[in-house]
Amino acid sequence: MTRCWAVLSGMLLLAVAALAQTGAEKYHAAKIVQAGDIPYPINTRTPGFVSLDAVVDSSGKLQNMIVVRDVPPLTDAVQTSVKNWQFSPAMDGGQAVTGVVQIDVAFNPFNPSGVGLPGASLQPPNATGGGDFQPANLQNATYATYPPNTVAYGTVVLQVRVGSDGKVHRVTAVSGKAELSAAAIAAAKTWAFAPATYKGKPVGSDVVVAFVFPQPQAGTQ
Repeated sequence: MTRCWAVLSGMLLLAVAALAQTGAEKYHAAKIVQAGDIPYPINTRTPGFVSLDAVVDSSGKLQNMIVVRDVPPLTDAVQTSVKNWQFSPAMDGGQAVTGVVQIDVAFNPFNPSGVGLPGASLQPPNATGGGDFQPANLQNATYATYPPNTVAYGTVVLQVRVGSDGKVHRVTAVSGKAELSAAAIAAAKTWAFAPATYKGKPVGSDVVVAFVFPQPQAGTQ
């Protein structure tokens, strides 16, 4: 009798938990699967931060890009490169649906060991469209410290887990040279976001963060 009661109690708890599950818990935002380099535009040494909302359909195909934070000519370089990236679709209740993932790109100055590293200045974000899911929005960011004693350059792409509190909980490297990845990860961990929301409630989500490191010949800015 005691065992039966224990089994019934366990089943009841599972049923209550299932009923208590919110729509936000059933929704999983789109993610990055594969990424490539973003070239630093020729004839410019201007650092800055570009943010895009990538609209991904239920097959994972990129449908549209909405500019959230615009820094010409850096924005064009991001849009051209992201067209070749691959994503996984958002999932809602186990079904693939159209979703949005924010991509934040830091065009990093060349400053070995952080000597004279400029302060980061974020352009105000543009208004984005409505919808049940609103991606996390970058609020505060810093540049990465260019590692000393290296001539490496290129793009490091990271998948950053942002909690419902807006804090960075986890950073995973997607692509990029190992000698630059550690610096990019260290910087991304200090970034702060307004959390994503689903039907008005804060939720955890994944944000794509990229650091574009210029060629050393660009010189210290």
